Amino acid sequence: MTKSEAINKIKSSIAEGAQLITPEGKNYEEHLAEVSQVLLAHVIEPIPVVVTSACFPEHDYEKYRKSNVLAIAKKGNSWLLTLASENEFALGFGEKPDNIMMHGFSSPDAIGEWCA
Repeated sequence: MTKSEAINKIKSSIAEGAQLITPEGKNYEEHLAEVSQVLLAHVIEPIPVVVTSACFPEHDYEKYRKSNVLAIAKKGNSWLLTLASENEFALGFGEKPDNIMMHGFSSPDAIGEWCA
């Protein structure tokens, strides 16, 4: 996957709709545009990662532990993860790509996972 393909994967997810809590004083569309812009500004050249743990392992951890997982966005120690073969996203944490803890949940909603 290339950075351009990662951007397209995220944009496709956004087009399908996002679960996003809208702060008071903003409308959904305005907030979605702002959050989307931030996410797209943090897209990186995709790199393989190793998911080694999860906050909630009883959910999607095993799926990510056993799959080809790529990091496609990074802000600080937060990573947007995706499965190479599916339109699934998850939030990960860590300093190095070979030791990522994931939140534990995943979905086809890139924005929802990024903001989790």
